[in-house]
Amino acid sequence: MKKKRHILRNILLVIVLLIALGIGLFFIPKTVNVAYTENDLQSYLDKGGITLDENSASIEDIFFGNYVSKGLRSVDGVITSAEATAILNKVADGNSILTNIRVKFVADGKYIASAQIGSDFSMVYDKFPAAKDYSGWIDTTLKGRSIYGEGTLIQGSGKPFEATFTNISVGYIPLPVDQANNYGTALGTEMNRIFQTLPGFSMQSFKIDKEGLHFKGTIPTEIEALGS
Repeated sequence: MKKKRHILRNILLVIVLLIALGIGLFFIPKTVNVAYTENDLQSYLDKGGITLDENSASIEDIFFGNYVSKGLRSVDGVITSAEATAILNKVADGNSILTNIRVKFVADGKYIASAQIGSDFSMVYDKFPAAKDYSGWIDTTLKGRSIYGEGTLIQGSGKPFEATFTNISVGYIPLPVDQANNYGTALGTEMNRIFQTLPGFSMQSFKIDKEGLHFKGTIPTEIEALGS
């Protein structure tokens, strides 16, 4: 009888372990698998003829208008997933809200991306005081979590880009796509404003496919942070 109890206990342990493993795998936060090297970063810089140094603006500097744009260069080429990932991580400085950024171009107009959200939102609160009203939600839902998204990004009509989320999750939690797109519309409007007012930037054509991001237009050769 004692031996049977041992066998039953072992069987139950195996079942519990399998269930735990299944739950763990199901709820592992999604990340995008894109490897990149310094060669990918240099390849991106070479394609655009871009100057990048310690005075270069970060993602947040550009988003919040804390920059000065210099020069202009015509570009007609394809940026690969590895090159895009390399440059995004390079300009995400130590104070950036997003780190460990990964971007993969997967099909016509479609991409997937993931990143790690930081815990310091002071820059956001300084620039957008109204965001403090949502600080409780930000603290419990966003801070320190990973974020994963799938979406479409195409050339806009009368504006540089049109973007739509098709799937998005923070940590283990999937977010309602409709709600994400409501927030995304405001973010997309701000992104278009940035590119439309960025000196040296213009776009003739833009598309995404599995080869990468195809861009034809002009870009500034240098974007410095104000006060550098």
